[in-house]
Amino acid sequence: MISVNAAEKIILEKVKLFPVVSVALDECLGMVLREDIYADRDQPPFDKSLADGIAVSSKAWQRGIKSFLVEGIQPAGKKPLKIKCHDGCVEIMTGAVVPKGLDAVVPVERISVEGKIATIAPGWEARRGDHIRPQGSDAGKGDLFLKKGTVIGPQHIGILASAGKYKVKVSRSPAIAIISTGDELVDVGKSVQFYQTRKSNSHALKAILTKTGYSNAKMFHIKDNIKQLTVQSRKVLKDFDVVILSGGVSMGKFDYVPLVLKDLKVKVLFHRVAQKPGKPFWFGKTTDGKPVFALPGNPVSTQMCACRYVLPYLKKASGVSKSLHAWASLAENFAVKTDLAYFLPVRLSSGQEGKLQAHPVANYSGSGDYAALADADGFAEFPSGVNNFMRESTIKIFLW
Repeated sequence: MISVNAAEKIILEKVKLFPVVSVALDECLGMVLREDIYADRDQPPFDKSLADGIAVSSKAWQRGIKSFLVEGIQPAGKKPLKIKCHDGCVEIMTGAVVPKGLDAVVPVERISVEGKIATIAPGWEARRGDHIRPQGSDAGKGDLFLKKGTVIGPQHIGILASAGKYKVKVSRSPAIAIISTGDELVDVGKSVQFYQTRKSNSHALKAILTKTGYSNAKMFHIKDNIKQLTVQSRKVLKDFDVVILSGGVSMGKFDYVPLVLKDLKVKVLFHRVAQKPGKPFWFGKTTDGKPVFALPGNPVSTQMCACRYVLPYLKKASGVSKSLHAWASLAENFAVKTDLAYFLPVRLSSGQEGKLQAHPVANYSGSGDYAALADADGFAEFPSGVNNFMRESTIKIFLW
């Protein structure tokens, strides 16, 4: 039996990155960026008006000019007009280029226009730079916009578009197989006997993956039969990039998964981790380096191991650059009744100064208590060797 940290190290060392693919801008949301994105021009690329009104020369206003000859209209998206008179102005729209020689925009509510003459309201100052965003003030040509390893969110799509990236290099979404094992499992839509269990782990795993950006996952169910498990697992190992099994990894007479994986030449890298729940957790790799996660079948164990080990692997293999976990302050004193590393479902809230707080889920009764997860945002990790954790202790959090 190995420690949690040792298990993490084995899983995350020598991770082979998923291949790079180019996808359309509208298809890259939630994917992992595999190229640095630079500004292909200044942002904004010109002195931009931030208001509807008139563009004037601040020097003319300082000389006492309050009424200006309107030489034309400057709409957004049109070439800048050429000003003939230093005391002239243009009617200008928000987002339009400010013509050369003009350096202040007076909002429309601060002017009056009669014929070709625009007059600034008394008491209003036309100062240089008013209501103008200077060229390059947001970013200069060649500036780094986004680093590779960024998980592309809605806020990044506009940046990519502004840089002209109609095709984006990202990590290919891995094909993931989710295999639930066990004779006792019944499809959700079918009638169930009191001695049977509905298939919940595979659906929960698929949801965890999808929420985290790994939607290319397919579910399978294999009964506790060595021949069936061997035949179907062999095909899955060939066709998928990542394999996640749930159940069949403990010490029971029908826990065939470790034996079958050994026969299929999957090298076991560890079996059993000093943690609660999830002690029987198994991990190995195929001869061509594909990861195989065999998770304990109890629902809390399955979801905890997915958050603690599977998601960090997928993120690292995708090239994600940010931290794979969060930190929170414990909202109340908590006593751990085991010498193993302990994982507790927690609910998160924002405490003083916006610091994340972790609240132990009430009435949690162990690895089979999937109902307790209804109020949980993730799992808190309590390191082994410590039994009493005081309020405001800083703890590591793994989220769905």
